[in-house]
Amino acid sequence: MKLKNKLNLNKCFTIVLLLVIVLLASLVRVYKIDQIPPALSWDEASVGYNAWTIANFGKDEWGKSFPLVFKAFGEDKHPVHIYITTVFVKLMGLSELSTRFSAALFGVLNVTLLFFLGKIFFKSNLAGLIAAFLLAISPYNIHFSRFNHELNFALFFFLLGSVCFFQGINKKPILVTIAFLSFGIDLLTYPSAKIITPPLIFLITMLYFKKLLNIRPYFLFGVLIWFSFIILMILNPGLIGRERINQTSFGMERISSTSLYQKTQNPLLGRMEIIFNQYFLHYSPRYLAISGDKNPMLSSQITGEFYILDILFLIIGLIALGIRRSKEGLVLLVWGILGPIPSSLVNEAPHAARAMFMLGSWHLITAFGFYTLISIFKKTNLKILVVFIGVIMYSFLFKNYVVGYFGEYAKRYAIEWQYGMKQAIEYIKEHDRYFQVYVTAERGQPYIFFAYYLQTPLPGYLDTVYYNENENRSFNLVSFFDKYHFGDWNPIESFPHPGVLYMLTPSEYDGLRHRDVFDVKKLIKYPNGLDAFYLVSYL
Repeated sequence: MKLKNKLNLNKCFTIVLLLVIVLLASLVRVYKIDQIPPALSWDEASVGYNAWTIANFGKDEWGKSFPLVFKAFGEDKHPVHIYITTVFVKLMGLSELSTRFSAALFGVLNVTLLFFLGKIFFKSNLAGLIAAFLLAISPYNIHFSRFNHELNFALFFFLLGSVCFFQGINKKPILVTIAFLSFGIDLLTYPSAKIITPPLIFLITMLYFKKLLNIRPYFLFGVLIWFSFIILMILNPGLIGRERINQTSFGMERISSTSLYQKTQNPLLGRMEIIFNQYFLHYSPRYLAISGDKNPMLSSQITGEFYILDILFLIIGLIALGIRRSKEGLVLLVWGILGPIPSSLVNEAPHAARAMFMLGSWHLITAFGFYTLISIFKKTNLKILVVFIGVIMYSFLFKNYVVGYFGEYAKRYAIEWQYGMKQAIEYIKEHDRYFQVYVTAERGQPYIFFAYYLQTPLPGYLDTVYYNENENRSFNLVSFFDKYHFGDWNPIESFPHPGVLYMLTPSEYDGLRHRDVFDVKKLIKYPNGLDAFYLVSYL
């Protein structure tokens, strides 16, 4: 009886700690999410507007009913995160909060799932709690939980599939079927999932094949479901992401500069050299623990993708997994090793989003390292002391990250987030006397911000839109819709007509041929005080 009460107490204590961790994860992901990052990116505006048109008109911005692939800017966006965002846009209305909330929610759900996966892998509630805590305060995961990106959705369906798989082979066979369904959905979330999940599914199937044979009907039905997603991608090439691959693939100039190509004249060997070199960039100190991805939209630049303390526990965890030699440890090691590969296959490596499967795997190994260190000590008081010291050290690192993220980051990198588009559109909405508005194309896909913030009804948009057919199409898809023109004129020659408003960058304003007869109606500044946009019209 005493033992039973003790076990119940431990279970209750675990639940309380998990709830505290989930609450922490929720707060840091939702707090000021509509303000930081300081503006929507054009991809977020695209996701939000397409989710809104689906929710209200049943069609995307191109007029296609409930598409499986969203054409968007021509790069073929995956459908899962857009359809999930549709729910929140429908319930909450179109706003920065509703557009970003789904990513934050799935970031929190991933923290919870990592607890269960850690508990399953290491057969310890404490190890699961450590894994959940590390992901909750992870700068990598927090960053991608605060803007609408596919990463957390892709990670969620992979983690859900993994939890269901391991629970299914041991307890409830039906969960194995659900696992393969989740793995199938994962294929439709982000290109990285197509590269990482198939070999991992093959690995766990081989490792646990005997157990799967004991629940053959559930296993075979699950595999059938998973292969139906493969067939779906074959029948819909847009789901493979061919357009995005073409946009990010290595150019011949870069391939020809490799030593292997120069020796052999073989482009394939040149590509292999680039991939090999790029893979190991993901293990550089700068990327891991100093400043992370060089793109401020993908990393805060305050710390690396991981904390420096993570690296210590990661090393301990790798050693411990090597000593343990379990099937779960092998799965975890392969998962972690495969993580950087999608990023290595194309340009811009190391790329935090494409290397997204370093999330979860590395946190589990790090958690096992921390757990192993705790387990070395036999006395309970010493164990508690080690946990306390570890939590204090992580809290200090976490505090520095949060202070920097919610402070300096938003000011310094506002320009990277297309800051100023919303402010300009708000002015235009309040001053509707202008019958023509000409907008600079310097900030990339400006039309989507107007469609988004004006909540332009889809029928009106489709009736008036005219697409750009010039070489800069990939950066400025639309020439105009309604009364709004985007980069289809020469800013220098902007002529001061009554009732016409021009939205210009500072350099374009300085170059105006007739600047003396223009009146600056609105000067929009970045949070750091620098000029962002000039809204000018005839005196």
